[in-house]
Order: sequence, then structure tokens, then C-alpha cells
Amino acid sequence: MKKILSVITLFSLITSLTSCAHKKHHSHSGHHKHHRFQDAKKWAKVFERKDRDKWQKPDLVIKTLGVKRSDHIADIGSATGYFPTRLAKVAKKGMVYGIDIEPTLVQFLNERAQKENIDNLISVLGTPSNPLIPKPVDMILTVDTYHHISQRVAYFGNLKKSLKKKGRLVIIDFKKGDFPVGPRDKMKIPQVQVIEELKEAGFSLKESHDILPYQFILVFSAS
Repeated sequence: MKKILSVITLFSLITSLTSCAHKKHHSHSGHHKHHRFQDAKKWAKVFERKDRDKWQKPDLVIKTLGVKRSDHIADIGSATGYFPTRLAKVAKKGMVYGIDIEPTLVQFLNERAQKENIDNLISVLGTPSNPLIPKPVDMILTVDTYHHISQRVAYFGNLKKSLKKKGRLVIIDFKKGDFPVGPRDKMKIPQVQVIEELKEAGFSLKESHDILPYQFILVFSAS
């Protein structure tokens, strides 16, 4: 379903995405609520704003998750590459797949990787029901994307085949409450609900981290 948002509402949503929307984000039609991000260069200025680093703390997140040099990672809702570019610079001996359903964002991220000489980063065009991760990975990451997906149990249940034997699914999304960034509170999904839904999809919660001011971090493994 495509919705026309007011400028204020859209700005608040976009500031939170890294695309899904990026993704970041993953605003999608059908399985996802879909907002268009056709002007990738314009949205890059929003997704990659320096002040986002203050609350998103990407380097701390990557360190906390213990990303290894040889890891293969898929970022669902990769948008313009806020997390994928950083992940690729840590997982230098591995591979990072930036997954998005917006063709212009996929093209933008692939061109960005080429310009920045990030050889282990590839952006892939997925669909609302299937991210089309090219190969099994050590970690699947979604940042500010989970709450955009409607048929979540089926969607994430299908992702188990894209994880290696000891692979992890990491969900980073906004806590309930009113904050200066992120979507409106009524759009947010409580952590308890995320855990229950992913349990139904065949995942078990292994750890959680409370290091971000506005978001929770939940780490799952396939049951």
C-alpha cells in the first residue's frame, strides 16, 4: 500500500531509516508499507547525515556484534549504505550484501561501493517477500526495517535457509515511546512482540544489547 505522507511525517520516518527504509527502507507495497525513494542522491543526504552517528552509534554497534574480518553479512533495507559500507570495511575478508527493493537505491549503493573502492560490498535488488540473498551468510541484519514488514513470520521464516549453521539474525529497531528521531510511536513494535514473532518463525533469542538511546538490539539464532 502506498501512502502519501506529510512532509513532517516523512522527514521523521526518513531520519530513522538507514534505509529501509532502507529500507530502509523497506517501505514496501504488498508485504511492506511502501514509500518511494527514487531520488537516491537526495535521500543519501538524509540517511547519511552526520548527526545520525550520535544516536545510531554504528561503530559501537558493529563492535558489540563482534563482526569478524571473514564474515559474510546481508543488510536487509540497506538504502544508501549507512551500515553496509561500515560493515564491509570491518569484514574485509568476507562479503557484505546490501539488500533493498528500490532499484535506484541498489544502483546508488553499487556505484558508491565502486567509487569508494569497497570490493567486498554488493547491493542486490530483493522483493517485498524475498530479499534474494545470493549465498548463505553469517549474519542477517535489519536496521529500522522490521516494523515496515507486515507478513513477518513468513518472511523471516524463509530467511533461515539464508543463514549458515551458526548464523545470527540481528534486529535493530525503535523502542516504544516518543523520541526526536524515528517513526511515530504507533508504528513501533514492542520488543516482546518481535521476540514472539521470531520464535514463531523458528528463531531463538540469544542476546540483547541496550547501548542505543532510541533503539533495541536483539540477536537471534535459528532454532
